[in-house]
Amino acid sequence: MSKAITEKEVSDHASADSAWVIIDGNVYDVTEFLEDHPGGKKVLLKACGKDSSKQFWQFHSKKVLEKTAKPYLIGSVSSNAKL
Repeated sequence: MSKAITEKEVSDHASADSAWVIIDGNVYDVTEFLEDHPGGKKVLLKACGKDSSKQFWQFHSKKVLEKTAKPYLIGSVSSNAKL
């Protein structure tokens, strides 16, 4: 079972020290991926701390989510608490 994470908790992780992002209701800790992101660290950091599904799908395919992002999946957004 996936860990339930609130949007508030995700919003606390929007820096290079701890970078979390929400894509389609799932939460990814991309901190270790920042330096490897093809679009650059700065672009990825702008997406962190919030739901960035719309931005993600503008530049990525489902294959990226399934293969590249999967190891960074840490949980899903709790429906009980929002920002």
